[in-house]
Amino acid sequence: MPDSSSNSAAARRMVEALLETPKLAIDKLPVLHTIFERVATSCTESLRTICSAPATFFVNQVKPGDAWDILENYEDSIAATFYVPEWDASILIGVDRKFVFSLIEASFGSDGTDVSYESDRPFSTLEARFAKEILIIAATALEQCFEAVTQVSFKLDRLETSVEFTILGPTDMPVVAAQILFQVMDNGGRMYILIPQAALYPMRKKLAREHQPVSLASDPRWTQQMQRGISRTEVTLQAILETRIMALGDVTQFRVGQLLQLRAHTQDLIAIQSGSEQLYRAKLGQANGKFLFVVETVNNMKESAIEHIIKGVMKP
Repeated sequence: MPDSSSNSAAARRMVEALLETPKLAIDKLPVLHTIFERVATSCTESLRTICSAPATFFVNQVKPGDAWDILENYEDSIAATFYVPEWDASILIGVDRKFVFSLIEASFGSDGTDVSYESDRPFSTLEARFAKEILIIAATALEQCFEAVTQVSFKLDRLETSVEFTILGPTDMPVVAAQILFQVMDNGGRMYILIPQAALYPMRKKLAREHQPVSLASDPRWTQQMQRGISRTEVTLQAILETRIMALGDVTQFRVGQLLQLRAHTQDLIAIQSGSEQLYRAKLGQANGKFLFVVETVNNMKESAIEHIIKGVMKP
């Protein structure tokens, strides 16, 4: 008969199995994929403040796995852990050595023709600072992209210049890992994001919804530049006192010098429009021998024309 110690071990395994968080089916979470894609897009935009050379980020894969198996592919990297109070968990965002070297070379004027620098030495202070800046940019983008699903705040915990398998806790911790490839000129590298599955499990239904809106905060400088550019656009304005439907036969009988009597009076408001869109209504006046319009009313539009155009451009 089995002894008491065997029974105790079996009982513990059964309890652990019951308490274990079920693993997520990543292929059934389209919103999670969209979030990582938006993070890649945001990083591409944000990197322009650091590096003038054209750079791109794009999601290569999103897959589940254990922390040990995932981190085994990123031993030669630098990473930061961010604590998420709302999840009571930490996430990991890192970049590999090629990423760091490619970014620094491009930022300091390399044209991409030289062979990319490679070395297995420890990261220098400058390299660590560059990497930290990118990791914070990625964490900020990830926090913003999760806003449509849940409110979270990512607080930088520590920067790790040597990534260990236990950096997030137990090596067999189930995580979701996103690999984002980085390219600048002819060089590049990899960024990776690890999120514990236990943190995502409570919101799995929201992550499974199709067409879940995931928005990014707009860049204020870009918005201002767009506003200035659009405000200088030339438009044609038309002032219409009266419109009338007439038979074509009557119109063809018009002659030079003929008087056409209108139903409108001198105090009637004139429609000022651009194309088919009526913008204002005005009164006809005269000064210094010239006709002029005095704006009396402005159409009750919910948004200004410029804001409407900008919002249309920024729609996903």
